[in-house]
Amino acid sequence: MPLRLRIDRGFTIGPNEIQYWNWNWFGESGGPNKGPVIFAADPKGQPRPTGREVLVTYDIAKCRGGPGDQNAPEVFYEFKIRNESNVTVPFRLEIILFSDLPIQDFT
Repeated sequence: MPLRLRIDRGFTIGPNEIQYWNWNWFGESGGPNKGPVIFAADPKGQPRPTGREVLVTYDIAKCRGGPGDQNAPEVFYEFKIRNESNVTVPFRLEIILFSDLPIQDFT
C-alpha cells in the first residue's frame, strides 16, 4: 500500500523562484532506494491568501552517488520546485512512496 508523507519544516518559496532539491533516506531501515517515489510541493493554504498559489514540482530524477561521493553508490533523488505565483508561498513537501510494489524484471 502506498505511503503518503507530508513534511512541514517551514519551507517557503518566493515569487517566480526556482528551488533545487535533493532527498535521501541514507542510513534508514529498508535502505535508501524507496522508488517509485512522487514528490510534490504542497501549498499550505493560508487563512487569508494574498494571491493565487501555483507550485510546480518537476525534473524528478533518481540518482546514484559516484566515486568520491560520501554515500556512493546509494540512491538519492533530485527535483526542482517552481513558484509560478506573484506571492511568497509557504509549503509542505509531500512524498508518496510505492516501495511495496512487486518488481517484475524484464530483459
